[in-house]
Amino acid sequence: MAANNAHASRWKAAKLVVAAALLVYPLAIYFMQNALKPSELLAGLLLLFAARTLLAAWIGNRRRMLSALIAAVLFAAAVTVVLWLPGLKINWLRYYPMLLDLAAFAVFFGSLFTRMPLVERFARLVRDDLPPQGVRYTRQVTWAWSGLLLAVAAGSLYTAVAAPLRIWSLYNGLIVYLIFGAAFGCEYIVRTYLRHRWAAA
Repeated sequence: MAANNAHASRWKAAKLVVAAALLVYPLAIYFMQNALKPSELLAGLLLLFAARTLLAAWIGNRRRMLSALIAAVLFAAAVTVVLWLPGLKINWLRYYPMLLDLAAFAVFFGSLFTRMPLVERFARLVRDDLPPQGVRYTRQVTWAWSGLLLAVAAGSLYTAVAAPLRIWSLYNGLIVYLIFGAAFGCEYIVRTYLRHRWAAA
């Protein structure tokens, strides 16, 4: 049992390392632009996504064959980019943070039209007996995150189109995460206050 737990912990640690690498990749693009070709930078990004896909599947122990196929396609794409797209422009790499933000927006916003919004799903992992006020609150928070993600995507698009590479890297590799951290902090404060109100009512 201990050996299995240690093995699972190593998988999770590797997943966290890959996730962190994806988060700071805009900064890596800025600092490595003179050392690596844009095609090599894109290939590195594709390989990180492939590793993320495989690690998530192996940790969750589900859809491993599908994940392996997706990872193989991403790996093949990385090889193709390096071998057959040597003239790739670095500007093409600027759009991937916006695409990730839009994908997250689609998940949050789309969940508003299901039986249970995404934030409520997260909340019920911690507390299944949400009061009616809590259910309404999680829907409002889902709306708020949808709006924030759309605004962040718009900012990412602007930096990709109209800003120098260093501004793009700073925004997508640092400022965005400061914004998300501040949003998490503010939501936690509001949630704590409202829970005390609900308990006292």
